[in-house]
Amino acid sequence: MKGYEFAAATGRNHDENMVRRDFNVAKAVGGIRYGRYYMFQQGITKWLYIDYNDIVWVYRRLEDVQSRLGRQTTGQEIHTLMIVTKDKKRVGIYVGSEENVTAGLNIIRQHNAFVDIGFAKEKEEKYL
Repeated sequence: MKGYEFAAATGRNHDENMVRRDFNVAKAVGGIRYGRYYMFQQGITKWLYIDYNDIVWVYRRLEDVQSRLGRQTTGQEIHTLMIVTKDKKRVGIYVGSEENVTAGLNIIRQHNAFVDIGFAKEKEEKYL
């Protein structure tokens, strides 16, 4: 997988060889790849990565989008993992389905036992 380029989603770059090795063994869940040290999201021109140890808070964000199809109105749920890092940056990652959110939260928890999971207004004041 030599052709891929990588960039840190939070601005803190790591050794590219280590990132590339982790990407090669990463497990894909939906559109996200979860490695041993990093999680990867497809960007426009590069794969964006986040170090699990940089994550302090993660929660699920659910949006209900209404669209019109002819005369009928249909609803679609958009599931996003919202990640807050040590440097107070918030990154939203679209994960697709509710099962992908649950799997992603479990994987992040396995790799970072100190991560705070779940939304609460108090946590927003604490981490941002």
